[in-house]
Amino acid sequence: MVGVTGVDHRPTPVASALAVLLAGISTALLAPGPEQRLAVLGTVTGVGLVVFGDRDDLTGEYPRLVGRLVVAIGAVVVVAALAHALSAVGEFGAQAELVPGLVGVVCIGLGTRPLRQRFARRFVSAGLAALVLGVVITGVFERADPPALLAATAAAVVAWDLAEHAISLGEQLRADARTYTVELAHAGVSGGYGAVLVVGAMVLYENGGTGVPLGALALLLAAAVTLMAVLYN
Repeated sequence: MVGVTGVDHRPTPVASALAVLLAGISTALLAPGPEQRLAVLGTVTGVGLVVFGDRDDLTGEYPRLVGRLVVAIGAVVVVAALAHALSAVGEFGAQAELVPGLVGVVCIGLGTRPLRQRFARRFVSAGLAALVLGVVITGVFERADPPALLAATAAAVVAWDLAEHAISLGEQLRADARTYTVELAHAGVSGGYGAVLVVGAMVLYENGGTGVPLGALALLLAAAVTLMAVLYN
């Protein structure tokens, strides 16, 4: 076995990939300019190479050195993207908004690789916390519209749910088991539920007579999606 040796029950690939992608989308929704979006794209690309670059159940049998090289390239891309976020995005407020999201993407990736099986869920939980922190900071600086804040919150929680689902399936079944249908069905239910909550929250927010602040709606949205994920699992 290449790469994550000794781990027969790795997180399943489809849900893992969707989790990393949604974590990136959650961060990109709050990135107002091309420099921020470039940093998000670089981070997601690098994390993808780190997570999947040496998985022999996906890439087939090739020399161990090739897999390690792909993972090393991915790590370099991640570091470069983080450095770009700190240097090119010079304003402190913009950095404070963007960097937690990028860290969240990295943590979700580390949880779905995983480096150590017993730390997988801890990395995923830390990833969710970082993504939500990015949303909160963006809301404080008022740099994103309410729909973007709510959608980013939902995407972060659904990313966490999918990563947890990938880990759970990997614990129950071998990583090479054909679980694509189950993973996609779970992703559809979780994503659909999150989308309905976002629409409902926006309708409530735009109703002038409610008096409900956006922050409370975002927290309610996160709590509702999280509860759905826990019950569904």
